[in-house]
Amino acid sequence: MTITHRLRRTLVGAVSALLLLSACATGPGGQSGSDGSGPVRINQAFQSLLYLPLYVAEDQGFFADEGVDVEISTGGGGTQSWSAVLGGSADFSIQDPVFVPKTRESGGEGVVVAGVQDAPTVFILGKDGTSVQDDLSTLEGKRVIVGPEPDTTWAFMTHLIEQNGLQNVELVNVAIGNELAAVASGQADYALAVEPQISEGEQQGLHIVYSFSANEDWYPFAFSSLTSTPRYLNANPETAQSVVTAFERAYRSIYADPEAAVTTAEKYFPEIDPATVRAAVERNIAAKGYPSTALVTNQAWDHNLEIAAAIGNVEQYPSEATSYENNVNTELATRAKESVGA
Repeated sequence: MTITHRLRRTLVGAVSALLLLSACATGPGGQSGSDGSGPVRINQAFQSLLYLPLYVAEDQGFFADEGVDVEISTGGGGTQSWSAVLGGSADFSIQDPVFVPKTRESGGEGVVVAGVQDAPTVFILGKDGTSVQDDLSTLEGKRVIVGPEPDTTWAFMTHLIEQNGLQNVELVNVAIGNELAAVASGQADYALAVEPQISEGEQQGLHIVYSFSANEDWYPFAFSSLTSTPRYLNANPETAQSVVTAFERAYRSIYADPEAAVTTAEKYFPEIDPATVRAAVERNIAAKGYPSTALVTNQAWDHNLEIAAAIGNVEQYPSEATSYENNVNTELATRAKESVGA
C-alpha cells in the first residue's frame, strides 16, 4: 500500500468518526453556548511556541479587553483538537487547517477564521551537521522522526520524499514533543520538529540541516490556524469577532514589542531554559512565522492545499470542498484589522 493510499484510508476513517461524534454531541444548535453565556473554549493541538499569539492574547489582556473569557485546553494532536470542535467540547481549535476541507469532503462543515502560524517553520535536526538543504539525497537510507499521520511534520516529509524521488527513507512516527529523544537515543538519524524543540535540540548538540521556511516558494503558508464551524459563528457573531480581534492585537504586539512576547513565552514554558525560549521566539519572528494580520490569504491557502492534494491529504484541490472561498472566513479578519488600525 502506498503512502498516499494509506493516508487516505486513515483520514477517511478519522473524519467519519469525527462527523458521527459531532452529530451525537452538538444537537440542533451545533456547539453549546451563545454570546455572553460562558467562557470561549479554545482547544490547541499541543502546547507550542508556534501558538504564541494565543498566549500573548491571553497573557497581555487582549481577550479581556475584547470582552471574552477564554478557557484553553490541549488536545494532544490536530485530530483531537478538531474533534473537540466537531464534538461540541470546544468552540475553536488550533491546528493544521487541512482538517477543515477534509471534513467538508466528507460532508461536514468547518471554517478557518484566523492564522496562527503563517510560515512553514519546520526544521530537520540531526546529529550530523552536514546540511541537506541543497542535496536531499543525503536522507536516502535514513530513518527520520515525524509526528503521527496526518499531522504536519509527517505531511512535510512525505511531500519532500515524493517531490524529490527519495528512496528508502523510513519515517518513524512519534508523539509530538518526543522528537529529540528519539534522535538522541539512536532510534533515527534525523527528526522534523518545530520550536521550542529546535532550539532545545541545538543546545543538546543537534544541528539544523534543513529549513522549510528558508525556501521562499513556501511563503506564506497556512501552517496553523484558528478554526471553528459556521454554526458556531452564526450563533455567536460578536464573540467570534472579539476572539479574532484579540488575535489581531496579539500579532501586532509580538512584532512591535518582541521583549514582551518573550516574557509571555517564558511564563507559558517555565520548564524551558529562558535562553532557549528567547531563541525560539526570535527564530519564529525572523521567519515571519507569526502572522502580521489575522487574514489567511489565498496564497497561503494554496501552498498548504497544493501539498495536501499532492500527498493525498485531501482528495482534490481546487474543488468545491477544498476551495479558499468555502473554507476561509475573511470577514472577521478584515473587520479585526480595521478595528485595530495601522
